[in-house]
Parts: sequence; C-alpha cells; structure tokens
Amino acid sequence: MTQDFQELLKEIFGEPISRLTQFQSDKLAKLTSRVQDLAREAVKDELAKLHQEIGELRSRVARLEQERAEKAAESLEASF
Repeated sequence: MTQDFQELLKEIFGEPISRLTQFQSDKLAKLTSRVQDLAREAVKDELAKLHQEIGELRSRVARLEQERAEKAAESLEASF
C-alpha cells in the first residue's frame, strides 16, 4: 500500500517521495526564516517607537518637575 502510494506520487510529480519531502523541508525552512526576519523587523520597529515614546515621556516629566519646582518657589516667596 505504501509502496503503491509512493509510486503514484512519483508518477504524478515525476520525483520520488524523498525528493518531495526534501523540497517540502527546504520550503518550510525558507518560510520559517522569512517569518523570523519579519518578526525581527516588527520587534525592531516597535522598540524604536517605544524608545521615542520613552524620550517624550522623560521630557514631559522633566517639564512637570520644573513647573512643580517653580510653583514651590513661588509659594515660598508668597509666604514671606
């Protein structure tokens, strides 16, 4: 039965099952590599966005701290 199936595949595709299996393995490896590359690029892009957002948040925090310090100084001046 298995031999008949292998012969049928060989007749249809003109290649033995081992070559078809190797072809499938090669294509799967290539696809896996491509998916990994895409995932790597997506992570890289996301990290760049996060880095930019962190920079913006740090800038906002610095401004808020400066405003708070100014208000505290004004409050001290007003109390004298």
